[in-house]
Amino acid sequence: MILHADGNSFYASCEQIYRPDLRGKPVAVLSNNDGIIIALNKEAKACGIKRGDPFFKVRGVCESRGITVFSSNYTLYADISRRITSIYLEYAPDIEEYSIDEAFLFFDKCDWSIKDYEKIGHDLKRRIYREVGIPICVGAAPTKTLAKLYNKKAKEHGGVFVYNEDEVDALLESVDCGDIWGIGRQRAKTLKSHGIKNALMLKRMSLYDAKKLLTIQGFDTVQELNGIRAMDKITREKKDVITSSRQFSVKVYDIGTLECALVEYTEIAVERLRKQGSKCQSVQVTISTCNYYSDDAESQYSNAAIVRLPRLTSYTPDIVNAARLILPHIYRPGYAYKVIMVSLLEIMPAQYQFCLWADPLEDIKKIHLMDAVDKITAAYGRHVLTLAKSYTKDGWQMKREFLSPCVTTDIEKVPAVR
Repeated sequence: MILHADGNSFYASCEQIYRPDLRGKPVAVLSNNDGIIIALNKEAKACGIKRGDPFFKVRGVCESRGITVFSSNYTLYADISRRITSIYLEYAPDIEEYSIDEAFLFFDKCDWSIKDYEKIGHDLKRRIYREVGIPICVGAAPTKTLAKLYNKKAKEHGGVFVYNEDEVDALLESVDCGDIWGIGRQRAKTLKSHGIKNALMLKRMSLYDAKKLLTIQGFDTVQELNGIRAMDKITREKKDVITSSRQFSVKVYDIGTLECALVEYTEIAVERLRKQGSKCQSVQVTISTCNYYSDDAESQYSNAAIVRLPRLTSYTPDIVNAARLILPHIYRPGYAYKVIMVSLLEIMPAQYQFCLWADPLEDIKKIHLMDAVDKITAAYGRHVLTLAKSYTKDGWQMKREFLSPCVTTDIEKVPAVR
């Protein structure tokens, strides 16, 4: 059996943990630079806003309906996710972290009854709400596709819904094909045009027709609906290119401010590089005015360049210095820059490289220093240790007008009890 656990309105729920005054009230979360609505709870949905709405268009609605708005606080959300995952690991021999707010828990060698899985599901719900503060729903079924469906229906069954072989066909008959994981609206239209009107009809579809109409993914989906596991656990592959980029909240004209942003984004990229156990040998820097909607061609400018490092490395100062060497060659004065992007290329697995002209003790010191930095930033937040250059200029950072404090990773922001 596979359990699919999913946090309810996860981003909004994270914001409510340390704001008990907001429980039961409408909450919405914005994208980078406070652009659009990316998450909202059921109370906010009832006010008439929806995910994807540009914030400037619905700001008046939010204010008039009492919707509390937050800028996205990914440091907080990632830490809450980590806490939830640590509880999942106490229950399941094997898990797959599918996204920041959902996971599959595999109980392949457990021959338990429906009541046993219901007990585990309710226990998980209680523990995660009590110990972390996030409400979750749990669906249990023999395959990942069915587990996702049972999770979706869990809200109608007290937050936990477990597969029953005698009742599954009646459930599938009531479900639209578009509600099945991996099908979507467009494929549902294709199925409907061929007389497949619900998930039960999809389940009974021949595998030949499924592959013909829906490709190999549809072939797998039909098998999964029949209780045959066709989708294996996803193992996160290491990236061949690591990119870090943000759009500035204001237009940037001077190279000094661009360099500050470049340093911070390079630090982020190299941190990801070490996290996947890799090193790189090339760095690319791209800058752009991002004036896609301007008719004035003279106001638009974009350029990029690559520098190759002498050897593979994941040492932040060396890669940052290489990136800084590029910037003067691609910068042109007089333009209003909105984007800078750093890409790490020629990525290889991390391993010690002997170099005739390098002191091995210095290499070891660099490795130990980066290990220490990663441990400290993981515990206390990324900005507690950073290169000084990223703080010499201000004003280019993302617009985050409604950012909540990082109460779980910043000791200065921990709430005080009076």
